[in-house]
Amino acid sequence: MASTAVKVSHDLEYKHWLSEIDFYKSELANMQHQLADFMPTFYKKDFAENVKHFQNRFVYQREVIEILRHDLKQQENDIKKLQAYPTPKLRDKVSRMHLRLRNDVAIFFDLFLELKRDFSDFLA
Repeated sequence: MASTAVKVSHDLEYKHWLSEIDFYKSELANMQHQLADFMPTFYKKDFAENVKHFQNRFVYQREVIEILRHDLKQQENDIKKLQAYPTPKLRDKVSRMHLRLRNDVAIFFDLFLELKRDFSDFLA
């Protein structure tokens, strides 16, 4: 019974994380469009360096998003396996991975918000 409650709790958390990651992915696309729209107005060297800097950060964030989505989907698969074959080893793996994912997602959200703030400052 307790493992069912944990499973439901984890499922809700994963769905929330995936939803937020999708939101940030669309935010990233919006920022890229803003950068592209903003770019033709300036051609100073420092500006070009800053543009390149943000382009690199956008690429990195897209890669992190894909890795997180993959890891979350993999964890969902492990939870389904745990339901079918509830072994202590698999339960421990799911629990450890859940804690790691919670940490990774929190770090991603913080870094993404920092990127968004930096980008807004750059555009201002």
